[in-house]
Amino acid sequence: MERSKRVVFVSHCILNQNAKAVGKERSPGMIKELLDIFSESGVGVVQLPCPQIEFGAGIDRKPHTKSAYDTEKYRNHCRRLSRLILNQIERYIKSDYKVLGILGVEFSPSCAVHQLENGNKNVPGKGIFMEEFEEEMRKRKFQIPVIGVNLNNIYSTIEKVQMLLRFS
Repeated sequence: MERSKRVVFVSHCILNQNAKAVGKERSPGMIKELLDIFSESGVGVVQLPCPQIEFGAGIDRKPHTKSAYDTEKYRNHCRRLSRLILNQIERYIKSDYKVLGILGVEFSPSCAVHQLENGNKNVPGKGIFMEEFEEEMRKRKFQIPVIGVNLNNIYSTIEKVQMLLRFS
């Protein structure tokens, strides 16, 4: 058996819905539809740390908005995690692996790529972790696709992931 040498980095809660804020989970365990796609395509999955849990917000935490997390201390935490992850990505690339993309989770105050939840409405914007992560990527001149997973519309997400795999 030969390695595919293809990996994707995914937000923690895609593999572990127990990490979501209480009431925000969409599955009892993981987002199986996405894992099935990666498995069938021979793509390895690297789980990103959950910035909120690592920060000490707790596993059974209540949902919060981006503004509740938007502190210098939390941004520094996300910046530090971003550097560690990018170091890991660099190790994969130096070993001739292809990093196909990074999957964030829409509506998360930390991991949203394009859409945030603000009260009862959704607004354009990025989560704090994704802002810091993309800034660190810019500094290192990394060009890796960052895709927003919308767990409220899994079929749209599946289509995006299939396109990522098809054109990588």
